[in-house]
Amino acid sequence: MTDLQITAPTRFFTMGSLELPDPAPHLPPEEAIQLLAVNFPHLAHGLLGTPERRGDAWVYPIEKPPVKTNG
Repeated sequence: MTDLQITAPTRFFTMGSLELPDPAPHLPPEEAIQLLAVNFPHLAHGLLGTPERRGDAWVYPIEKPPVKTNG
């Protein structure tokens, strides 16, 4: 009989070249970004993109919000 092991995939957040590990894997991605925004304030206004699978991890891109211009 074969032993079957189930492991939860890891989660990372990226913004540009910045790659951050998940601070709280038990929380939804939106709430995990709020925790990261304490140390990285520019993440607070980012938009969460569609996750992609890289090996054994889910990578969530954080996109910069559109620039607001007056005029």
